[in-house]
Amino acid sequence: MALEQIGMICVSFGKTSYMKKILFLVSFLAFLGSAMAQKTDQKISDKVKVSFPNKPEEEKLPTGGTAFVCKTDSNSSCFAMSMDLSPMGLSAEVITAAGDALWEQLKGGLVAQMGGATIAKDQVLPFKGKNALYLEIDGSKSSAPLLKGKKAYGYTFFIGAVLHQVMYYSLPSEALPEAGKTFFESTVIEN
Repeated sequence: MALEQIGMICVSFGKTSYMKKILFLVSFLAFLGSAMAQKTDQKISDKVKVSFPNKPEEEKLPTGGTAFVCKTDSNSSCFAMSMDLSPMGLSAEVITAAGDALWEQLKGGLVAQMGGATIAKDQVLPFKGKNALYLEIDGSKSSAPLLKGKKAYGYTFFIGAVLHQVMYYSLPSEALPEAGKTFFESTVIEN
């Protein structure tokens, strides 16, 4: 029965005008493209999830964390990561007690990993109810693959002893802090 119906659809499709076939094909391809480019909600830790423009690639970091990278187009990408720092002896209490000195230490560690990139702007801001280190990074002289020739914008924050980071990377000619706004706003922190 199902084969007969498919056959009838194929026969009737064969009788339709050329323009209708093209319209059907374009509509089908547009539907297929939108289905493939669906936003993907990704849990980056027990308490944080973000919505990527499409399915991100997952990478285990040598330091024990997990990173997710999603290319939005050939010039830009979204990045999110989490890493539990308790195995390194840091607890939520130690992190809270460190205050602003913690952000300075964190910046120093980031600069060491950025392959020559520089921090163009940094400030502690509220982000989704947490204190976060907001960074604008100039990667024009960086040798790090994700930063090389790009600018990056993003937030680094803690929940307990777990470090989280959400970043947006783009070529300098197209890089504006607002470009990552949708990605940053998609961040959800569960209580």
